[in-house]
Amino acid sequence: MQKYKIWDGAVRFFHWSQVLLLGGLWYSAEQELYGIHMTLAYSLAALLLARLVWALVGSDNARFGHFVYSPAEVWHYWRQKPQSGVDGHNPLSGYMVLLLLLLVLLQFITGLMTTDDVFTEGPLVAAVDSSWVALASSFHRLNLDILLILIGLHVLAALWHQWRGDKVISQLVTGKSEQPLSQPLQFQKFYWFLLLVLLFGFGFYSWQGEQLWLLLQADLAG
Repeated sequence: MQKYKIWDGAVRFFHWSQVLLLGGLWYSAEQELYGIHMTLAYSLAALLLARLVWALVGSDNARFGHFVYSPAEVWHYWRQKPQSGVDGHNPLSGYMVLLLLLLVLLQFITGLMTTDDVFTEGPLVAAVDSSWVALASSFHRLNLDILLILIGLHVLAALWHQWRGDKVISQLVTGKSEQPLSQPLQFQKFYWFLLLVLLFGFGFYSWQGEQLWLLLQADLAG
C-alpha cells in the first residue's frame, strides 16, 4: 500500500519528546529532585522555542498558518457530518495544540520565578517582586496538574481517532498517511530543527549550566 508523508521529523520529535519530558518533570518535582527537574525544564524549553520558530518557518503543516483556523471555520468543521479529513491537525486539535504550547511556555516562565523557600529557587526570583514570586510559584504547581489533565484528554481523543480509523497516532510515529493528501506539502529538513534545539539549549546551558551541575550533584549525592 502506498503511503504519503504527512509529518516531518521535527513535529514528531517534539511531540514524543514533550510527552517524556513532561512525565519526567512531574516525577522529579514529586521526588524533589530539583537538579533533574531544572535540567528537564531547560531541555523542554529549548524544544519549545525551536517548535515556535518552526511554526513560522518550518514545514507547511507545522506552521501556525496551516492549523490555526478562525472560530467560524472551527464551528463549520464541527457541524460537518461526516467531518472532512485534513492534512495534519484538524481545526479542533489545532486549538488544543495552541493551548498546550501556551501552558508549557507559561510553565517554564513561572518556573524561572518559583521558589520552594527551602532548597532552591528559579534564576529570576531575586529580580522580581515577592508578590510575583508567590503568584508564579502557585501557578507553576497548579499548571503542571492542568497540563497533565489536558494531555490525558488529548491522548483519549487521539486513541478515539485511531480506533475510528484516522490513524493519528500511527501517523505521528511513522510520519506517513495511508490516505492521499489534499494538496502537496513542502517539508523542511529535520537537521534544521535539531540545530535550533541545540542553539537554544546552548544558550540555557551558558546561562545556568554551573547552577544545574551543582543541583544535579546534590540529587546524585542524595
